[in-house]
Amino acid sequence: MHKIIAYVLTAALALAGAAQAAGPVSVSPATVQVNQQGASTVIIRWRVGVDSSVPATIQVTSPTGTLSIGGATGGVLSRTVRHPGTGRIFVTFTERFFVDRTTARRLAQGGTATYSRSFTDINGTSRVASVRLNSGSGGQLSFRNVDIRFDDDTGFRTVEPGSALTARLVLTSAGSGIFEGAWEIAGPSGSAGTGFRPIARVRRVLAGARRTVIESPPLPTASPGTYRVRFVPGSGIARGQGETTREIIYTVAGSATVPRLELLAPRAGSVLTTASTLSWRPVTGAARYRIEFLQAGGGGVRADVIAAMDIAGTSARPRGITLRRLRGRSEIYWRVTAFDGAGNPIVTSPARRAGGGS
Repeated sequence: MHKIIAYVLTAALALAGAAQAAGPVSVSPATVQVNQQGASTVIIRWRVGVDSSVPATIQVTSPTGTLSIGGATGGVLSRTVRHPGTGRIFVTFTERFFVDRTTARRLAQGGTATYSRSFTDINGTSRVASVRLNSGSGGQLSFRNVDIRFDDDTGFRTVEPGSALTARLVLTSAGSGIFEGAWEIAGPSGSAGTGFRPIARVRRVLAGARRTVIESPPLPTASPGTYRVRFVPGSGIARGQGETTREIIYTVAGSATVPRLELLAPRAGSVLTTASTLSWRPVTGAARYRIEFLQAGGGGVRADVIAAMDIAGTSARPRGITLRRLRGRSEIYWRVTAFDGAGNPIVTSPARRAGGGS
């Protein structure tokens, strides 16, 4: 017979220390502060003790985590372990429990709630463990916006060899805690070992409502090819807001082996209509092209894509539905990305300003 004893060790992103509490189920700390001003992620470490007097393969499962005030729930936690049959072993789960803004507001109205899980072994034996959540104006780190872009506000760049280039992580946060992670890069395309690799570690103490810009180290531009950049947090970014940020892409040109994508028409500043023809020079190896329309913002082009069109050829006219999305915007940009037959980006053109849509 297997008997489960569940112990819960919880920690906020502020790296609170752990302490044991009496009883068959212990929680440390007994409470976690949740910021009422935005979404939060609570890091929870569940430590489950399993007893067996005979060797056995045991599956330890918690189907879901539930919040006493409703709303946010946790997903399945499950691990299969081999018990040697010599008393007690421990199975550890680390969960990132996401409290969205709606749930945070509901929690603020009541002031407190509990988050509970029931752990079950192969024989159905289970124990319930709970973490108390308190609402406050401070509390652990939460994020309203997380974005990554190059130093000219774009998500795609084509640069000459040796050019200066950096990326920026832009955070809008509240509460306090330690934010950490790593800048990672993959590429250049066509070389060995093109998987992501870290190029810099980041560790910052953030406190209060603030906007933070974290700049990457200089990105490599000596070797031609296509590169991908991302930021991978060690802790602190809420699910749905970029636990690993989206990838931004740049191409180092200047070699016969690295194609360029040259836009031909219309000229910069032209107003786009259904009669406009967007055209560009063909790229060797391209199976399709994507036209993206971007919103103008501070520093030039923003990474926000307003509309996009996938094209098999090297020219296209804006569709009516696309122009309706552009209407009312004083200044927009457009660019084209070439993709190979496997769907991998080959090269992206520079962004070209347009006068708007009509």
